Amino acid sequence: MNTTTTARPGGRTFVVSLDNRKPRGLGHERADEILVAARELFLKHGVDSVTTRQIAAAVGISQTALYVYFATKEQMLERLVELAWRALDRTLDEADDPALDPVERLRRQLAASMRFWLDRPDDFRIVFARKILRTCSSRTDPPADESARGFSGKQVFARLTERVEEAEKSGALRRLGPCQSTALAVWTTIWGLVGLRLGFPEFAPMPIDKQIALTLDLIFNGCAARSAPAAAATAG
Repeated sequence: MNTTTTARPGGRTFVVSLDNRKPRGLGHERADEILVAARELFLKHGVDSVTTRQIAAAVGISQTALYVYFATKEQMLERLVELAWRALDRTLDEADDPALDPVERLRRQLAASMRFWLDRPDDFRIVFARKILRTCSSRTDPPADESARGFSGKQVFARLTERVEEAEKSGALRRLGPCQSTALAVWTTIWGLVGLRLGFPEFAPMPIDKQIALTLDLIFNGCAARSAPAAAATAG
């Protein structure tokens, strides 16, 4: 096998294959190939330990050719994050049904979100642990321009907030304060379940479908609309 070995400070060495080097003129899918290679290397070694030269070699192109598509590792990482959020948004589209009761509609959206990340643990790491993955690159690369991103978690959170507001207006959920605050509490609850299942599988004593249903029951029972006397009794 034709290989090249690259040494990094700290004694870490990477061996990449050059057998897949592509001839000129076959670059219509090159950007996707670069992202696949970058994703694998980022997850395995961390962004700070990976160079653009190693990513280019893994794809089979020159470093100069790589820069035609991505100027920095940070751009690659942010593009991977965007693609993950877009995939989640499509999943939510598939699970959505405006004809449903607002609470059931929200419940289905939350369940679909949790299952999406549990089925794609590497994407979960890319999205929620990217600050850890890029400990060094964050000091050398300029911060990403929020206005330049095509899609991010903000759009998904806005979608969740709309569903929460819809359920509150229907009278099925209590208004616990600003709608965004309720949505954020729900958001952190479902991501907590996903993070626990992925990071600490030993703390997963029940089947995932049952655990998702229990988590949703806790959310909706806690937010369920109550009569005024019942709420007063609870407060007392």
